[in-house]
Amino acid sequence: MCSLTPITLLFIITSGLLVVKAGDKSPKFIIVGAGASGISAAARLLENGYNDVVILEALDRIGGRVHSIPFGKGFIDLGAQWCSGQQGNVVYELVNEHFEFGDNAIRNDNMHCYVSDGKLVEQKKFAKLIDLSETIAFDFENMKIFNGSLGEFFETNYRIRIQDKEFEDVDQELSDQIVDLIEKRVNSLYASDSWYDLSSQLNAFQDDATGNQQLTWKEHGYITAFDFLTKKRPDPSKSLPIDEKIQFNKEVTNINWTLNEVVVGCADGSEYRADHVIVTVSLGFLKKHHRTLFTPQLPEKKINATEHTGYGTLGKFFLEFQEPFWPTDFDNWSAYTFLWKQEDKDKLIGTEREWVTEINSLIREDAQPNLLGGLIAGKHIKQFEEISDEQLIDDCVWLMQTFLGPTIPRPINMRRNRWLSNKYFFGTYSYASMDTETHNVTFGKDLAETLYSSSNKPAVLIAGEATEEVNSGYVHGAVASGWRAANEILDYYKSVQQH
Repeated sequence: MCSLTPITLLFIITSGLLVVKAGDKSPKFIIVGAGASGISAAARLLENGYNDVVILEALDRIGGRVHSIPFGKGFIDLGAQWCSGQQGNVVYELVNEHFEFGDNAIRNDNMHCYVSDGKLVEQKKFAKLIDLSETIAFDFENMKIFNGSLGEFFETNYRIRIQDKEFEDVDQELSDQIVDLIEKRVNSLYASDSWYDLSSQLNAFQDDATGNQQLTWKEHGYITAFDFLTKKRPDPSKSLPIDEKIQFNKEVTNINWTLNEVVVGCADGSEYRADHVIVTVSLGFLKKHHRTLFTPQLPEKKINATEHTGYGTLGKFFLEFQEPFWPTDFDNWSAYTFLWKQEDKDKLIGTEREWVTEINSLIREDAQPNLLGGLIAGKHIKQFEEISDEQLIDDCVWLMQTFLGPTIPRPINMRRNRWLSNKYFFGTYSYASMDTETHNVTFGKDLAETLYSSSNKPAVLIAGEATEEVNSGYVHGAVASGWRAANEILDYYKSVQQH
């Protein structure tokens, strides 16, 4: 392998930023992916005076799993949607002073819960049961010491707590239906196929952002955050030249870090060379291609993390109606929630409509008065993605009429996502699985470890939500990972300067 060429870069400190002196040889950077982590890394490098940056993006747009599209009276998000949390959320901290967030304000006491026989569950009783369920599902201190899955943790503690005197008015059928509902909610939160796949101990450490978890971008979409990442907002005069650094429709097929210079090859035959590469592809893409994507292959520790970190899919759809048929008093109504009688659920097993049993709620959309949104995760996500748009609408109408009554109108429009079948994502985000725990993966950290050249230069840096020890699965985790990777390179050059 080549030895490191003598460093000829000179640096000056200006306005607190490390800036490369004009005329000196500047290091070259390639960033694979123009999602939240890739754009964040590029912004951090550019604002510190490193301008020789190329961003290779396989799609024809920026955002990655942030995908805001026009729909209804504004934008909807097929990927990341809510700004979840305030304290400990770098996106919130970046945007809050210059943007007024909305609030979906979904509460346990303003959801209307129906059973598949069309009966409405008493709201106070429902809220009481969901409050109990959330107390258990977010009991992180006890989750940390529980030896088993999150599903087992919940069921064990729920069976004990439901015997309390305050729940003596809850019959066994309703009790079981609540457990079924919470499993769907947990799967939607983690994008897991089953809550028995989720490690109780590891997931107790994952979410570090506190405060309101339902902050909305109103009619604007999550893509708004990218204007702040690139400094187009709040002051356009300080905008970073990131747009001109992006090359679209560039599918990276190989990253060769054999020599001191990293060579990146693309599916169209083009080739790029750089001193450093920041890889921000999804964990789903890494799982599928890691053995051919890197030359030489990743170290065994990183392969172990790639193959045994959990990764799943959150499905999402939006229904537009001519006018709302639901209550418009948003203080007292936020969502329709569905509980299945077992015999009604059994009738759908093996049918093309079975996927609807994984929909736990239809919720209002902030600043979009004619829209309802639905989430689905779990074992039927593949069926959800494979059915046609027309069948999806038909099935949703059937579901609503079954639970809410035969007068429910047909939507006039619909949009949905298909992340599982997207060849660049194969899902939506990561989680700590029982498999992660069994294979002794240090969640996030093992995947994030940098690959160094023979001269101890950080050659390949891995970023993305799955590389974060906490806040994985969130955009603010992805942003933090991009900054982390860029900061490691900045620290490297500061060290070189000092020596």
